[in-house]
Amino acid sequence: MLFKPIVLHVPKSTLTSDDAGISITQYELLPPPSSITAPYHLHANKNANPTLSYVPSLAFFCINALLEWPDQVHTYGPRRPYQPPSDRSDFDILQALIPTYRPFSPHHRDFDLRLVDPRLWAVLVQLYEPLPPAFRTYTLPLSDVHLPLLQRIPSTAHFSLLTVLSLARCSELTDDTVVELRELHTLAALDASLTALGSFGLLRLAKTLSWTEPDSDSDAEHAPERRGPWGLRVLYLKDCINVDDKLLDCLPRFPLLSVVGVCVPAVVQRTPT
Repeated sequence: MLFKPIVLHVPKSTLTSDDAGISITQYELLPPPSSITAPYHLHANKNANPTLSYVPSLAFFCINALLEWPDQVHTYGPRRPYQPPSDRSDFDILQALIPTYRPFSPHHRDFDLRLVDPRLWAVLVQLYEPLPPAFRTYTLPLSDVHLPLLQRIPSTAHFSLLTVLSLARCSELTDDTVVELRELHTLAALDASLTALGSFGLLRLAKTLSWTEPDSDSDAEHAPERRGPWGLRVLYLKDCINVDDKLLDCLPRFPLLSVVGVCVPAVVQRTPT
């Protein structure tokens, strides 16, 4: 199943006129998301079809087969214990799947998780525990093609995906584009400081909170699911000039919101003498 990437875009408009003098507004469309190449794509192209000096384990092939369905891994039961290698000659499933990972590297300073396919990371953190600290967080662009798929991973007693989104100083975040964040069902913290986002935009985002309904009688046994940023807990709105006192009316719509940082710059008007 394919999911559209989450892209914030304010189209640029140009006012022109035709031969009859009629005003025409032209909008510049967003380039296709496929033109944006993620770091892990470049790394995968350079290391396509690697030659292995050993016979991989069955887990190696099974995990690679699960890359297309990271949102279904939770059905396989609780996580398996991860045993780090005690010697450099020992087999390590992490190093087998990610050749750039070195188990004995001090603090894993040379390891860049951004070069790893996010679907592989999502599968590993659901299958094994405890993983090394280098696998604790994954930084992913909002427009990554796999982000909507990762947002479909359900929370379980052994795993919970928390999304921390930083859009500070993002010129594309407005009251119109903020509704695109409705696909971030695991959004826990949002930094929208120094943007054009205002109280009206946050009200629109709050209205995206909903419950799914069964599409047919065959889905009637499935319980409704929450859709939208129900889990938003932290919200920063520093220096957002479009935020006013109406913000207090929409904040209670986010049931788990507990930390709100708002600092609107004061406007001083000089009175002529």
